[in-house]
Amino acid sequence: MYNIPMDTHKNSLTQTLPAPLLGQINPALKTYIETNILPQYSQNEWGHQIGHINYVIRRSFEFAKQAQNDTGEKLNPDIIYTVAAYHDLGHHIDAAHHEKVSAKMLRQDENLKQFFTPAEIEVIAEAIEDHRSHRDHPPRSVYGKIVTSADCNINIDVMLRRTYTYRLRNFSNFSLEEVIHDARQHLASKYGKAGYALNKMFFDDPEFKSVLEQLQQLTNDERLFRQRFLAVNHLEQVSKLEQQLSQYLEKVEPKLRTYIETNILPEYSKNDRAHGILHIREVIRRSFLLNDNFSLGLDPNIVYVVAAYHDLGKHIDNDHHELVSAELFRNDVEMRKFFSDAERQLIAEAIEDHRSSKSDSPRSTYGKLISSADRNTRVEMVFVRSFFVGKDRQPETTVDDFLDFTFQRLSKRYSEDDPENMFFADDEYRNFLIEMRQLLQDEVAFKNRYVEVNQVTSREHTLAEEPGIEISPAILI
Repeated sequence: MYNIPMDTHKNSLTQTLPAPLLGQINPALKTYIETNILPQYSQNEWGHQIGHINYVIRRSFEFAKQAQNDTGEKLNPDIIYTVAAYHDLGHHIDAAHHEKVSAKMLRQDENLKQFFTPAEIEVIAEAIEDHRSHRDHPPRSVYGKIVTSADCNINIDVMLRRTYTYRLRNFSNFSLEEVIHDARQHLASKYGKAGYALNKMFFDDPEFKSVLEQLQQLTNDERLFRQRFLAVNHLEQVSKLEQQLSQYLEKVEPKLRTYIETNILPEYSKNDRAHGILHIREVIRRSFLLNDNFSLGLDPNIVYVVAAYHDLGKHIDNDHHELVSAELFRNDVEMRKFFSDAERQLIAEAIEDHRSSKSDSPRSTYGKLISSADRNTRVEMVFVRSFFVGKDRQPETTVDDFLDFTFQRLSKRYSEDDPENMFFADDEYRNFLIEMRQLLQDEVAFKNRYVEVNQVTSREHTLAEEPGIEISPAILI
């Protein structure tokens, strides 16, 4: 099992701040924010969830103490706390402008009026807006300088994980090598000798200076950066499989591949997270792999297009997406430039047949290939994909009830008496099937593993209340 970047700081604020600082915060304010605001961070991507917020809260109080020692000015601990607690609240709504969204959410929070005057609320909102303002102008208050400084990371591995998960969610059409290149360029422009992050630190912080030096050395060395990026994000195996995929894609007509990558694959961003571009790239890889392993000798262009289109209509009609996807292919006039009428009919039928039942076998070897390549090959893959399908289709179901449902469904799907269709079963699939069937023999162990993989915090929550984990190549590949 690959390790996935996760929020390892889901501890309460009580465990985050030194005891003397806790006594400075209004208990009612603290209770309100911990109960109603902090849980909302589960909607953000990994790098901006509660672990990061607790980190910023802790660092804010450290810099506040320094600010008071330097100026003698008495700062309001409730304002310090609230600025930090709200500063990334709107990140899941609009990451590019989240400081404005977060400030707006704070201004609209009527409950804060019992703790702050209108003037204080405006100071808090401005500080939240200003935590990214260093590119254009310095923060308007010492509270803005505090949260801006506290928002600076002093852990390189955390930076590498955050840059990865952000690109995973927002640039899902990128290959792994494109992700690594873009991450390195981003960190170099942010933390390099002329980087804009140098203006984020308004206080003396030796740790930050040391990290800057180390990060600058890392981003200056492309080989070392790539090596550490892969290691931190547990992507070494993914890198090997990406290279395998790249070699397979060299067999595809370049103009056909360019058209698909430019016009078709980006459409998968409309699908649920379990059927996005990562899933499609894995099905493409598995299609070519099975074609080679079983010496099928199929046309690489047809193999590629069948896999590339097979889930295209998922977001339009989930229950009949194979028919919708085939129709989208048939209506794509560009495909006439690459395939004959007979070939296009063969491709459309294969797309339709990728969900065929035992009584309705695929009409061609291409249909059998895509049906086989579309099968799960890792327990983690099954668990994460099923969790997000559940979140999309039955969000109000409790985790406990969904565990019962999933155990029953998978027990039937992977039973020895009534196994799923698999026309080209290789070692990868057979090993997965053995592991899954062993796990299904123990319902308690199955449910515990499922909860662990999806990082469920409470089985009493609804699926909508549980964020799950990022669907990454380490899960789907």
